[in-house]
Amino acid sequence: DCSSDGPRELLQQLLLKHSELRVFGNAINSGVAVSRNRILAEARGEFVAFFDDDDHSLEERIAMQFERIVTYERQFSGDAPVICHATRRLRYPDGHERVERTMGQNKDRRAPAGLAVAHRILMGKPLKDGNGACPTCSQMARLSTYNLLGGFDPIFRRGEDTDFNIRLALAGGHFVGIDNPLVIQKMTKTSDKSLQAEFHYMRRLLEKHKCILQKEGQFKFCCDWLSLKQCWLERKKTIFAKRLFWLSLTRPILTARRISMALRNIGVNRAFRRFHAGGK
Repeated sequence: DCSSDGPRELLQQLLLKHSELRVFGNAINSGVAVSRNRILAEARGEFVAFFDDDDHSLEERIAMQFERIVTYERQFSGDAPVICHATRRLRYPDGHERVERTMGQNKDRRAPAGLAVAHRILMGKPLKDGNGACPTCSQMARLSTYNLLGGFDPIFRRGEDTDFNIRLALAGGHFVGIDNPLVIQKMTKTSDKSLQAEFHYMRRLLEKHKCILQKEGQFKFCCDWLSLKQCWLERKKTIFAKRLFWLSLTRPILTARRISMALRNIGVNRAFRRFHAGGK
């Protein structure tokens, strides 16, 4: 994607040793969703696994995710699409590490699937075996699964994986996971990684899937909760307290549920805030 720190040159050197590699790039910097779609368009295999440039995957990752998908297909999914995410070990610039789980880790029963997953992602509705993140950097699925949805939405330079997972859930997709931390994710900053960018694209995500939220009477609440979370991330304590008080008065049940989830995820949220605040 027009990187200027030498990846094309490195890959050209690898081509001399590994003729099966194919190297291609964008004419202009176009963002992660466009780049992933280019990969999907070029892909020739039956499965696709994404390896992000600042991460490290364990050697057994592909074998374990492949086995998880095909075994689950035989046992549970029927003709429904299946996507697999692995647990990750996150490493932050300040040396802090944490393990981030994914959903669908229970191998003995049907994994989270369908509309319930979309509700879990968009509204935080409780879902058995549904806690954890599903980022593209630890993702593997059949190429046909990506093609079913037309790939990733290019309007998202952040959160393209979240939007894809919502659309896959609406298409009846099953979300299986692996509890081993098969991906070591190095949290590095880029021009697209900021609190403002995260808020902007999450708000666009809510707008895009507004119909789902409106059916549950939660569109305004979800927008208000997103703004409240942004205040917490930006350490705007007075505004945060006022908005939390107001939401507690006007939507007490939904607010209580979100607070409960936020407390369970306080570790990852604090690490996220510390990462964007430069260790503060």
